[in-house]
Amino acid sequence: MKVKKTLVIVAVILLCVLAGVGGVTLAMGSDKMLSMVGLGQDTPAEEQGAAQGQGDAEAGQPRKADAGDMPVMPFPEIIVNVTDTGINGRHSSRFLKLNMLMVYDDTREGADRLLAREIYLRDTFQDFLRQLHVSDLKGSQGLALIKTELLRRARAVGHTEAPVEILIADMVVQ
Repeated sequence: MKVKKTLVIVAVILLCVLAGVGGVTLAMGSDKMLSMVGLGQDTPAEEQGAAQGQGDAEAGQPRKADAGDMPVMPFPEIIVNVTDTGINGRHSSRFLKLNMLMVYDDTREGADRLLAREIYLRDTFQDFLRQLHVSDLKGSQGLALIKTELLRRARAVGHTEAPVEILIADMVVQ
């Protein structure tokens, strides 16, 4: 009986640890998590190649630009209706106001298309945001969902992997 209780406690602790690692991996990204534990690509090797005059472009991979070097595409303020469910179960409409920027790598193929397709990007973003429920927007998980989905849509509309990150300057649900 005591052994069974100990095994259950150990199993619960193990599941908690695995859930924590999964959450950290989701928040940081799998590449950063792997490099943190020593299983990903090492940054010093990239720096050695650059110091010897061998950039990533010569190795057949696109140059990884520094975040400070990347251009930013600002979007006009987006205001959409989102659905909310009240205490009594009735659906109501609330407003979501979003000010955002998109960081993109101008060295990647197709980056020039992003500026030309800005109105299509904005339209796609609005379509996604209108489908959200207020509960989808809560906490850091809601913010991560919005950033991930907007980035995925930006890459799909631009037909390029140039979009690197979505930065949300202001998000208000009224």
